[in-house]
Amino acid sequence: MYFCDDCGSIITPQTGSGECGSCGAEYKVDGAETESFDKDRGRADGGEATKTELESLPTTKSGTVPKSEAMDWLKNRDRPSGAEMRRATIEKPSDFEGSSYPADISNIRVTGSPQFIETIAGLFSWIIDMEDYSRRVEINLKETEDRETGEETGNYALYLSVAERG
Repeated sequence: MYFCDDCGSIITPQTGSGECGSCGAEYKVDGAETESFDKDRGRADGGEATKTELESLPTTKSGTVPKSEAMDWLKNRDRPSGAEMRRATIEKPSDFEGSSYPADISNIRVTGSPQFIETIAGLFSWIIDMEDYSRRVEINLKETEDRETGEETGNYALYLSVAERG
């Protein structure tokens, strides 16, 4: 899959270069300007996969990144563009079954007060633009229930992911 570097839309190149159908930006599909990544995190053009800073962080025996390391890592993150977010998102295959927790699928899960959910949801509006002819946005927004009593808590849960259309 290839994505426009400007808007993040999927582009289907007929030749080695052209114009993005969504924003009109020019692109080249020779690896110089437009990157494409496969689901195994390697380069689609056969190049080596790049190890992320996250994958290089030290961990404890239980596999947890120590708080001080995690805080430094988080502090040094730049706000990604919508195009970067779309390129980084891995879709759920249309025939997927089972838990997505251990799978290489991008999921967003946020829980908290209604005010927190409304505020934080603005960070995820880019995901709406990912819905098109080949994929759909999965969204589940609901008030949470107490597991023991079954009563509503007044807090909310927002789940977001992108799935291939079947």
